[in-house]
Amino acid sequence: MKIKTSQAKAGQLLVQDVFSMTNQPIVNKNTRLNTEHLRVLTRFQIDEIDVLNESSSGMNTTQRVKDPLSNRSDATTSEERFQIHKPGKDELTFPALYMQTVKRYKQLFTNWQSGSPVDMLEVRQSVLPVLEMGSTVPKEILLLHHYATSADYMYHHLIAVGILSTFLAKKLNFSSGDCIQIGLAGVLSDCGMAKVQPTLLKKSGSLTTAEFDEVKKHTIQGYNMLKKIPSIKEGVLLGVLQHHERTDGSGYPLKVKGNKLHPFSKILAVADVYLAMTAERPYRSKQSPFKVLEMMMKDQFGKFDHQVMQAMLAGLSTLSVGSRVRLTNYDIGEIVFIEESQPTRPMIKLEESGDIIALKNRNDLFIEELLS
Repeated sequence: MKIKTSQAKAGQLLVQDVFSMTNQPIVNKNTRLNTEHLRVLTRFQIDEIDVLNESSSGMNTTQRVKDPLSNRSDATTSEERFQIHKPGKDELTFPALYMQTVKRYKQLFTNWQSGSPVDMLEVRQSVLPVLEMGSTVPKEILLLHHYATSADYMYHHLIAVGILSTFLAKKLNFSSGDCIQIGLAGVLSDCGMAKVQPTLLKKSGSLTTAEFDEVKKHTIQGYNMLKKIPSIKEGVLLGVLQHHERTDGSGYPLKVKGNKLHPFSKILAVADVYLAMTAERPYRSKQSPFKVLEMMMKDQFGKFDHQVMQAMLAGLSTLSVGSRVRLTNYDIGEIVFIEESQPTRPMIKLEESGDIIALKNRNDLFIEELLS
């Protein structure tokens, strides 16, 4: 929706690039506005901007986007179909559906903190529509880190992990039913955080060793919260329990490794780390998807399942040609070619000069920000 810049507030999501007297936007779309952005817009005398209307929908997400399993029992089978949804013009866009789902999940999480049990039917009704739509608009996955705020990081993170885990499961040719289960495992992966002291979840600085040991208990806490629910499948339970384990045995809580890790947990591990590193956190700024993938491939080699990482890289390669990016030297360009062997080091056509550079030959540069 279009609003006067003077009425804009920090936290609103920009849905269109804002230009002034330059060929490059002064604020990019999918940016969550902060006070500095608002000052820039005022200085450039921008009268009107287009922001996401996160509260205009009169219907909830289950009314706007049909839950493909709404007429079935909570128990699922491997034959369960994960239908491709094409939203009509009267339905929510993905960003709006995503933001609504985050709000609903925050309510559920708050209830768990108060001692309420996990209601799987309510969880499914809340999150399945966005998992379904997210798998049909894969470019949005590379923009998820733009939507999150440090204050509500937990809820954004869990919905994003569900979306990315579902996408990866489809890339790895899991059955439709398992794709749903993996997505549910993703959104529930940190449900045990509801049993962690709230002050630790909101702490802006580094955790002490004792505090980190307390936080690490969330995997077991989550497992215990879910294990007595009759409809929960073993893969979901083990995904929640093991999503911080690593293939080399360096993870927690049980230091399980290799083939002893459930396939669901291997997917969740990759999605969890990738999204944690790309999101804005209380103690650091968000990082670019390309930079994070390079770090995961180099600095943490051997910690993640090779097939899952390859699915992630293949998905990134497929999705990113044509995207506009900002480099570490602040040049802006368009991705024109990606080599399969080096998907985080594509060829870039620079907007200002028209030159094409190959990042594989420029170790001094990497992609700092994915703009669109």
